Amino acid sequence: MKHSIFISRNLPEDSHLLSYLVENDWEVHHRSLIEIVPVSFEVTKETDWIFLSSSNGVQILFENYTPPNDVKIGVVGNATAEALKSHGYEPAFIGETGNMHEVGRHFAGVLGHKNVMFFGAESGSEKLRSELPDKQVHFTPIYRTESASSVKIPETEFVYLTSPSNTKAYLNNASLEGKKVIAIGNTTAEFLSSKGIGNVHIPSAPSEEHVIGLLRRMTH
Repeated sequence: MKHSIFISRNLPEDSHLLSYLVENDWEVHHRSLIEIVPVSFEVTKETDWIFLSSSNGVQILFENYTPPNDVKIGVVGNATAEALKSHGYEPAFIGETGNMHEVGRHFAGVLGHKNVMFFGAESGSEKLRSELPDKQVHFTPIYRTESASSVKIPETEFVYLTSPSNTKAYLNNASLEGKKVIAIGNTTAEFLSSKGIGNVHIPSAPSEEHVIGLLRRMTH
C-alpha cells in the first residue's frame, strides 16, 4: 500500500526527509500553513547570548541586525542551526529535543549568570524561557504568524505538524479524524491535546533523521 503524508512545512529540495519519502514511493504534500509577517523591532539592550528557536527567526533577525562579535548564539534544532550557519554564524548551543522545558534546563547550565535575548514570534511559547532566571532573560518579538488564507489540504494517511500555529491552521481547514498524527515536539502535541486530539506521535528530537526513524517504525 502506498503511504501518503502532509507536512506543514515547505521542504527544501535537499531535505533528507523529502528524499526518504520520495525514494520510498510516498505521496508527499508539503507546505507551510502560516504566513510569517515581520514586525519592526530595535535591539536596545546589550546581551551575552542571543537565542532563536526557528529558521524564520534567524532569517528575519539577521536581515535586520548584526550582533557584536562576542555575543554567543543558541538555537533549537538542526534546521535552525543550519539556517544560522547559512548567515555565517556558528551556534554555541543547539537544543536537541522537542521538549522545550528540557532544552531550557540544558541551556540554563550553559548560560550560568549571563544574560540572554530571545528573538521570536509575538505570542510564541514561553516554555524554554520559563526555565531561566527572569532577571537574565529578555524577549524581542520580530515577527507574527498568520494563517494562510483559502488553503486546500489533501486527504493523507499521515499528518506531520510542525508548530501550534500550523496546527491551528490545519484544523481550520481539515479534520485529523482517522489520520496518524505526528507533532514536532511537546508544545505542538499539547496544543493538539487541548483540541481533544490524542494518540499523537512525537519524534525523540525535532530533526529530520528522527522523523524518518519514527515513520519507519510506524510503517513496519
